[in-house]
Amino acid sequence: MRQTALRLTTTLLCSAGLLVAGTAPALAGAHAGAGGKPKVPPTPEAFYEHTGFEGREQVLTDAVVKAIRDAKPAAGETLNFTPAQQRMLGNAVGKAIKTISNDTPYQHEMNDALIKAHLTNLQFAKDNGLLEELVDHEVKTQSFMILRVGKMIRDGGSPELATIALTERTACFYQLVQEYERTGTTMRWKTPYGNVLNVTRQLGQHNLTEQEIHEVYTIPLMRKQAELMDMDIEFSPWQADGWVSMTIKVPGKVAAR
Repeated sequence: MRQTALRLTTTLLCSAGLLVAGTAPALAGAHAGAGGKPKVPPTPEAFYEHTGFEGREQVLTDAVVKAIRDAKPAAGETLNFTPAQQRMLGNAVGKAIKTISNDTPYQHEMNDALIKAHLTNLQFAKDNGLLEELVDHEVKTQSFMILRVGKMIRDGGSPELATIALTERTACFYQLVQEYERTGTTMRWKTPYGNVLNVTRQLGQHNLTEQEIHEVYTIPLMRKQAELMDMDIEFSPWQADGWVSMTIKVPGKVAAR
């Protein structure tokens, strides 16, 4: 059953990427040429986004590393990237240029592929009544890290560690969420799904809403993660602009220990 679900999820994700990539002419009404004649299919070279930096990643690597060093990171921090990490940085900038240049049929963002993967899994879970199981599985896979942070707090660490553990310390959050700000034990962020959902809901690929995802997935997931650390968690009411916040709190029974 799990293997079948995985294969289906992979197929849906690949299909979603192809459908979205191919919707620009249809959405723009440009799928036919003058006189209603079918438009000539594009050549392979015209079928994907070019940036001019293909094969020139080392140029980007050298330029970006120099720019970062010239910017002089704050608080005496230094950029000690190895040569392999520098090449990775250059490749990442190349992908960023390619992603940001892709504005058809909508402006792509750096989290685009991650958002589509999340939405495909969430839609599959919703359609098959598996949202609770999905949340439990995610908590289980992350429990080794979450339990360790809970012990740090019980050993005298700040409750802020719990907030950080669920958000800006992990790429699962900071690569998914583009805009966020933390103050103490409170994290405020803009939910990241709307940009893609505005297109995929029109196509019938998803029927989820951002508010629905927040209420049936994000909140239950973070609540269970917080419970593993013996922490309480509070969420702000849903806002129409997509900005939400959560605050980690130490339960009275834990604070009294």
